[in-house]
Formats: sequence, structure tokens, C-alpha cells
Amino acid sequence: MEKRNFQSKHPDTGKEFFKQSGNNQFVFLSIKHLQSNFECFSDWTKQEMAKFWNFNKRLHQMTWNDIYETGGKKDKTGLAYTIIPKEKYRSIPFISALNDVTLFELRIDDKLRVHGYRSNSIFYMYLLDREHKICK
Repeated sequence: MEKRNFQSKHPDTGKEFFKQSGNNQFVFLSIKHLQSNFECFSDWTKQEMAKFWNFNKRLHQMTWNDIYETGGKKDKTGLAYTIIPKEKYRSIPFISALNDVTLFELRIDDKLRVHGYRSNSIFYMYLLDREHKICK
């Protein structure tokens, strides 16, 4: 994956820009639906937060194609895009309200994960999972 400079490639970042679809679009992260009652950033250590911000920076340099290429049943690399069945989230009421979206997790490091779904070019992160306990 080549490193991309978002600002130089996309100087127009108006509202319509975030509504673009297609797997060749850059990824944007939204915490609009973050379920802080499950886990909150205040639970994370300073080192874990540094890893999150590095993840965030890396994510914004990637397209959806780049992310999908990190998935797969074996030989996952990088963010390790992994689709998660809705049943894994039974204890989280917000999830039951989601329809027609694919729920997935992305890897920050060996243990840290974030969960969310895609809408157009936006990754809506709704869960933090610092101990990788949702899928254990």
C-alpha cells in the first residue's frame, strides 16, 4: 500500500465529499455512535491512546479497498478487517437498531480492537474493545 497524503489529493473536504461511495474512496472515521457505556477512551492507558491515534492517522491514508485487503480467514495483515456476526453484540442495545449494515472489527494492535460499520466513505466506530473480549 502506498502512503497517500489526504490533504493534497482531496483539498475539497466539504459535506458532500464524505457522502462519496465506492471502495476507492478514502476512509473517514466517525465516533458519532460510540457506545461509551460499553467502554470509554478514559479506560485506555496513555500508550493505548497513542496507538489509537496512530491507527486513526493510518486509517485516513487508506481507501476501503486497502482495508478490505487486510481481511480474510487466514493470513490477515494490518487492520485485519473481520466481519462480526450480530449475535456477538447481544449485550449492546444499540446494535439491535442497526439494519442493512455489515458489522466488523479493525485491529489496532495484537489486543486492541475497534468495532463499527461502513456508510459511504465513513467508518462509524461504535465500540472500543481494548482487551479483544467481544470475539474471545
